[in-house]
Amino acid sequence: IPLNKDSIKFTGPIQFNMGRSLNKINIKHIKGTGAFASSEGKDNKTFREEYILPYSVIAFHGLINENTARYTKLSDDDIELLDESTWNGTKNLITRSKMGHMPRIYIRVVYKDNLNYFIGDLQRKVSLSTDMPDEKLRNIDDYKLNIDKLIDSLIKNKEKIEKVIFIKDDEFKLLYKSKEINLVSDIKDIKFENKGI
Repeated sequence: IPLNKDSIKFTGPIQFNMGRSLNKINIKHIKGTGAFASSEGKDNKTFREEYILPYSVIAFHGLINENTARYTKLSDDDIELLDESTWNGTKNLITRSKMGHMPRIYIRVVYKDNLNYFIGDLQRKVSLSTDMPDEKLRNIDDYKLNIDKLIDSLIKNKEKIEKVIFIKDDEFKLLYKSKEINLVSDIKDIKFENKGI
């Protein structure tokens, strides 16, 4: 592409939306103090305030734009790295503010070539199934992920889908039509491929 400008901008070929909590949450405001080591005889203390989420199941979705990818030279190897870094990067968030963040499921829909098509808004097609009040959820055993709308949407668009790649925490339970399922063995209309990182 001939360009006559001093600088150019590219929109990245991969874009993610803001995550949203699948469960209702109560944000807690906490105050604290901290003491820091300094030179002998000095007493350095500070006050801090922060807002925390006691527990939240956050869903988000992204899009790989095949048109932009051509110009930025996004490769299949780059996409493989995306899968791994999204999963492992979330798992290895070990700062104080992100301690305990854990990936539970990652799904990437691979569409057939040159369709310029995507379903979109996939995070709105999942919900939590639980007998507890949302604000009381505290661990992975307190709920299951209902994927009825997601699977139905994938099946409806199956002619445009090559396969669906996923990574899943072994303890994370998925519900489809009120039954716990295994994506690979129980869903026959779509080719699911477990990346198993």
